[in-house]
Amino acid sequence: MEQVVLRWDSASSCAALLETGGIDAVWLQTADAGAIRLLTIEEAGRHVPSGEAAAIKAGVWPGAHAASRDGGAFVAGATSRAWVDANGYLIAYLRALYPERPPVLAYLPDHDAGIAAGQVIAYDSLELALIDSWSAGGNYILTPDAAYRDALLAGNATALAAWKRMGRTARWLKEHRSWFRRPPSGAITVLVEPGEATAEIANLLYRHSASPDLVTAAHLPAPEPSRRAVVVAAGIRSVSADLGRALMAHARAGAVVVTDSCEEKTWWRVRGLTLTRKFEDREFYTLGAGRLVAYKEEVADPGEFALDVLDLAGDRRPVRIWEMSAAIAMASQDSAGTRSATVRVVNYGSPARSEVMVHVHGVFGSATLSRPEAEPVSLRTYRRGQDTEVMLPGLSRLAVVAFS
Repeated sequence: MEQVVLRWDSASSCAALLETGGIDAVWLQTADAGAIRLLTIEEAGRHVPSGEAAAIKAGVWPGAHAASRDGGAFVAGATSRAWVDANGYLIAYLRALYPERPPVLAYLPDHDAGIAAGQVIAYDSLELALIDSWSAGGNYILTPDAAYRDALLAGNATALAAWKRMGRTARWLKEHRSWFRRPPSGAITVLVEPGEATAEIANLLYRHSASPDLVTAAHLPAPEPSRRAVVVAAGIRSVSADLGRALMAHARAGAVVVTDSCEEKTWWRVRGLTLTRKFEDREFYTLGAGRLVAYKEEVADPGEFALDVLDLAGDRRPVRIWEMSAAIAMASQDSAGTRSATVRVVNYGSPARSEVMVHVHGVFGSATLSRPEAEPVSLRTYRRGQDTEVMLPGLSRLAVVAFS
């Protein structure tokens, strides 16, 4: 589903809003409630009758909660970060588990999405919900809350201005949809399966801009240490003999394999493994040209674990962003041999009015910044070792930088 769809839970007509909002189709609950089948994450693999579309009724209302503020903007500091609610990981998680089904979210602005009773929802957060899903390669069925819907119908100027900006963004997203369908860089590959454990590990890696490539055991790529520097197999309930051999092949080839299986007879205890370091919570081994890191207990803090994984990636970390803890960056490598990359940055907090520093892995000579609200501009590039640095001139909601 690549249309912008509006769910309209009202008997009042929304016809006057469609063109301005960039809407392609309307889902009227009063008339065609069965046109789209809503599924839970657990039901996502179920068959859907021919002629019906399906969407996942899961997700959080996107946004950021400030830990500290500087002139109204969310800022990062030594001891404080913004908490970000985002769904990009969920889009990738659904695609990995159910590749035959387009990853479409249909959460409501309600308690299940983190909205408290009586909470005032910013009008522009609906635009953010669209950006949140599309920038990750998925879609979201737009569902304005009752207050926003009533304000639009009443002709409220602030509500209509936010709706117009959303329409501009919707058209821009559709025009540039190919940018958001490109796979992540793959430097950090994460094995996922149904259940909360691997989903939450993927979630926190996304939050820390790790650009993880989510895969299942059935689709674990062949070893490619020059590209897949870290392979995470933590939170997996059971590793088969075949999967264990495939994971160890990644280590032998030169990757770092990370697991939280530390039983005495676990799958990774193979001939040639050499213990090199031992800490309270994990052990480091060498195997062939690579390494294995084994946590002694199941991952209890996915956030701390995500930071550990980024440390293991070292200078292969795909992308970094400074002084914008409410932003999430995703790096994608283009076709092999093209020596190009794309970085998408989504800001879940207040607009940044000063420059924002971004590093992408790889050496590139040019960079072009594109945004829904402005014409493309060239950015000056700076080589930083094996990375390329650019400065974004502020950050509203979404920025895409194409490197070559």
